[in-house]
Amino acid sequence: MDINTSNSIMLLASAFADKGDWTVEQQFVLQMGSSYLLAHGIGTPLAKDAATTLDIAAEGDYRLWVRTKNWTAFWSEGKTPGVFSVIVDGQDNGTEFGLGCPGSTRAERAAWYWQEGRTVHLTPGRHEIRLHDLTGFDGRCDAVILTTADARPGNTLAQYQSLRTALLGDRKPQDRGDYDLVVVGGGISGICAALAAARLGSRVALVQDRYVLGGNNSSEVRVGLGGQINMAPYPSLGYLLNEIGPDRIGNARGAHHYQDWKKMDVVQAEPNISLFMGYTVTEAHMEGNQIRRITAVEATTQERISLGGHTFSDCTGDAHLAVLAGAETRMGREARSEFGESLAPEQADGYTMGVSIEWYCEDWNTPCTFPDSLDWGLRLDEDTVEPVHRANWYWEVGMNDDQVADAEKIRDYGMYVAYSTFSYCKNRYSKKEDWECTHLTWVSHVSGKRESRRIVGDFILREQDLTRPIPYDDGTCTTTWRIDQHYPMESNAKAYPGAEWMSVGKLVPIDPYALPYRCFYSKDIANMFMAGRDISVTHVALGSVRVMRTCGMMGEVVGMAAALCTQKHALPRDIYTTYFEDLKALMRKGTGRTDVPYTQFYHQVDRTGHQAEDR
Repeated sequence: MDINTSNSIMLLASAFADKGDWTVEQQFVLQMGSSYLLAHGIGTPLAKDAATTLDIAAEGDYRLWVRTKNWTAFWSEGKTPGVFSVIVDGQDNGTEFGLGCPGSTRAERAAWYWQEGRTVHLTPGRHEIRLHDLTGFDGRCDAVILTTADARPGNTLAQYQSLRTALLGDRKPQDRGDYDLVVVGGGISGICAALAAARLGSRVALVQDRYVLGGNNSSEVRVGLGGQINMAPYPSLGYLLNEIGPDRIGNARGAHHYQDWKKMDVVQAEPNISLFMGYTVTEAHMEGNQIRRITAVEATTQERISLGGHTFSDCTGDAHLAVLAGAETRMGREARSEFGESLAPEQADGYTMGVSIEWYCEDWNTPCTFPDSLDWGLRLDEDTVEPVHRANWYWEVGMNDDQVADAEKIRDYGMYVAYSTFSYCKNRYSKKEDWECTHLTWVSHVSGKRESRRIVGDFILREQDLTRPIPYDDGTCTTTWRIDQHYPMESNAKAYPGAEWMSVGKLVPIDPYALPYRCFYSKDIANMFMAGRDISVTHVALGSVRVMRTCGMMGEVVGMAAALCTQKHALPRDIYTTYFEDLKALMRKGTGRTDVPYTQFYHQVDRTGHQAEDR
């Protein structure tokens, strides 16, 4: 007997009517197929359940299935702390969910899967389902199925997507209009691209997969801005970033530090910008080598929308739009022989700089406890523990993983290290008395990424372009950060082979360098720009251009170029071949206001060779 609409009901957790204290998690829609609910209580069970209701048409005994996972199974054989229960009409089902998929390998046991609960008898009418967190340690629920069928739901992504379509239907996207520019990604580069184009008269759609703008510089990730703005040859570039950038220094600080409101206020003040928050782009609809429309899905309502555009800009960081459109991308390190870079390895590989999961704790006047992670946590001792109160850039994970395919695993390992470290300091550290009144205040559940895929443009920037330097006639905004490459810290990698979580920065000085415009559009997709860390550079060159003030100026240039594409009925490459003098004129003027306080004086020079928790 198959699971079908006649005998089954599927409830998506992220669409529950009341999400309680659970967190909507939509970072991994393209990897695991959905947004989901995350019990991110930082070690304290969530106080309020997620709840929704459903209508049952026929009385019967319904098997309960929950799509979940054991997020610690990659690193621990012990029982995961990420467990929760399901309550039906006030009665606990009696099953702990999140225990892990049966399998012979850690990857299999850590996969998303359908876990079976106890059968429940339901009468016709309305019933309530609640998700009750048991630990506060990031249990996760994607969906619940109630079925009278004897069949077991399939665990593969294809099986899951097919089942979703069968039980929920394939909702037709709502046409939300056509725009001069569609920007995908609401980080610093995407915001600046949208603002610049809008201020030059273009109708812009800005699509952000989260409910907060700012990317790594938002209160969700909490990384400070780096690099210099307002540099020759176009010193007006960067005033736009000054409008939205916070005036405070530092990583892993309080939420107010990152001034999310400033970014939102400036974007919402632009009448030419239509903002779509919480939407993940899932499809690119092509005509030849051009994107004509994109489809995106909202994380909670599951609404699907369609947006058309003359030009598009991939500001996702991970080059998601580029991949959907079929553009050539790169990930990892090029071989030294390919571009003649002295800093490149002899052989190409998949190594990338990693992800930082920021966290901090605070000393209060009240003692507190924290669960001992001995059964499931990272094995630490007096030599390997880092007894600090704040993570910083060098708490870095995933350097030897696939930054796209393994994105959830990488994020989870960052949280795993944070929880394990704090637990050790509270419970087993030789100086644990110093931690008696220390409270774990915040752990990010959003990845602070440095590197993943890079889109290939008409020009690929190399190490020697930056270090000799080699100027080009299509120079635009200026990169000032040294070539800053991260590698596993030797002692940490030796203690945790293949699962290192501390890095070192190796720095190569450069002079200020104007980035070629040809790095900002795809060589394959005729109407697609890119700005941010997914521009056309080698792994080595990325070490300089990836910091956020530089990315913001890239976005400003792309927004200008996109406005010219609208005005001239042109495409991105045409700006280089035919209209570059027009772009230069716009870059000399800039699009930012100069009548607001100038605050961007901090983190202008790369100091990441220095490791300190309070920088």
